[in-house]
Amino acid sequence: MDALKKLSKSFGLHPLVGFGMFAVDMMLFGAETLTFELSWPISVAVGAALTIPSILIQRHSFKDNWGAAIGKGMLVGVLTGIPTPLPAIVPLLGGTLGTMQMLKGKEDAPPMIEAEVVEDEPLAIDGKVREE
Repeated sequence: MDALKKLSKSFGLHPLVGFGMFAVDMMLFGAETLTFELSWPISVAVGAALTIPSILIQRHSFKDNWGAAIGKGMLVGVLTGIPTPLPAIVPLLGGTLGTMQMLKGKEDAPPMIEAEVVEDEPLAIDGKVREE
């Protein structure tokens, strides 16, 4: 396993989680700057609420084990709840690593084998022709 693949598996996020949480964090930060940080309870609530979907996406779509999925989901949820834009870099980088892993996985897949279906004569069992 090369170093990039190992890094992507350890720190990579499903692109939906990584880029989605980045976008949500940027939207929440925009609201916080307009309200002079008075909307930070909304940011915390949204970050907490999006933790569970992030965990489930990591587990079922990205095929992480439960421990890794919970850890990554909690991390991006907490970082999304912080009312500054700086932590948004982490989901963005994680989504980039996850995208690279998913694209690399498609290249490593075995080539598709094409087959042609040929219709045979009816089967003969005990001298009798049986039609299917």
